[in-house]
Formats: sequence, C-alpha cells, structure tokens
Amino acid sequence: MRAILSPRRRAACALFAALAWAWACSSAPPAQLGVVRGVAVDSNGNPLPGITVSLQAPDGKLVQTVTTAEDGSYNFPAVPVGQYQVLSTFAGYTTPKPLDAKVTPSGLAYMPKLVLSPPQ
Repeated sequence: MRAILSPRRRAACALFAALAWAWACSSAPPAQLGVVRGVAVDSNGNPLPGITVSLQAPDGKLVQTVTTAEDGSYNFPAVPVGQYQVLSTFAGYTTPKPLDAKVTPSGLAYMPKLVLSPPQ
C-alpha cells in the first residue's frame, strides 16, 4: 500500500525542503587558504635550524609562528589569501628586513631565502 501524506505533512515537508534549499544556496563559499614556505640560511648559504619565523598581517597581528627544521625550511599552513610579512629572529644573529608574502587564490607563496648574518 502506498502511504498518503496529509496536507499538513505535505506542507511541512515542502517548507523543510524550501528552507534546506535556501540555506544551501546562501552558504558562503569556504575561505581560500594557502601556504607560505621558505628557508632560513646564514650569510654563507648554510641552513639555520631552530630559527623563529613569524607571519604577520598588515595590521601588525601575528598570524602564525613556527621554528625552522633541520634543513632551515619553514612552513605556514592554512593561511588565508592576503598580504603578509615574514619576520625572523635568532639569538646573536642580525635579523633581516621583513619579507613581503602574498598568498593568492592559487594557494602557494614561496619566499626568497631569509638570510641572517652572524654577529661581527
């Protein structure tokens, strides 16, 4: 036997379907995220592990801070599309000028090398 919906239940189902469709259509698209990658080296080109590297937003807010790996590489995952600056610090080394980083909808921003100079 075929179940017959009462007019009240039919109206409730139609309302639910309409609300679900409206919600699905109005949902904002997911935020686009990218990755900022680079490497920290000394003035001779040798990798510097253990360097603190920070990603800073234009308003001065720190977005992420990481430490370089054994090979001097650093990686900031899940960075929203936008402009940033990459800053680095290491005890006893001259801190380089911040590098500009732009994360585009393509998702990646590779940075030039962060070159830190040892104390004189």
